Amino acid sequence: MIKPRGRPRSFDREQALQQAMQVFWNKGYEGTTMADLTDAIGVKAPSLYAAFGDKNALFREAVEFYSRTVSAGPLRELHAGRGIREDLYAMLRASVRMNAGKSSASGLPAGRGCMVVVSAINCAPENAEHSDALSQRRHQRRNEIRARLLQAQRDGEIRADVDITALGDFYTGFLNGMALGARDGLSSARLTATIGPAMLPLESVLAVPA
Repeated sequence: MIKPRGRPRSFDREQALQQAMQVFWNKGYEGTTMADLTDAIGVKAPSLYAAFGDKNALFREAVEFYSRTVSAGPLRELHAGRGIREDLYAMLRASVRMNAGKSSASGLPAGRGCMVVVSAINCAPENAEHSDALSQRRHQRRNEIRARLLQAQRDGEIRADVDITALGDFYTGFLNGMALGARDGLSSARLTATIGPAMLPLESVLAVPA
């Protein structure tokens, strides 16, 4: 790693992080070079190293930034407390917007697909830490979806006999598939059209009001 040097006062670290996130999101970890990053951010390599360290550290920070900004929107919808049908539907709608490259509620630049799904699916052995870390984040999302469905079951919205783990795995798989479909070029309209069929498993297990 190049020894860090002092960076100019004009260096905007937050803006640089957003731009780095965009490059990693679109090119993936292994497809991104330091030249890509310095070109996108508009700084010399020493300034980038001084601000973030090496490419590994910058990628980790970019993923964390993505998770707390861009991808936080769908999960906020899931936990909005309007009822499981409304919350799940809103999460899927927000996921379409995110995956289709629409501007996020935060106003940050967007890529296609979910960065946590597409940026480091398979890595060379020396970069396995990144694919493992993103796998952990996908598991965290799986657990959040399951927890929300379990709460709905406890609240009497979903029948008591329903396998919540299987239902949560279905929606996690659906979101991962949406991310790959978006990366493959599916339009926002086609992604939106999948929401209706995706809601059917939930509709089939909702408790009947007394």
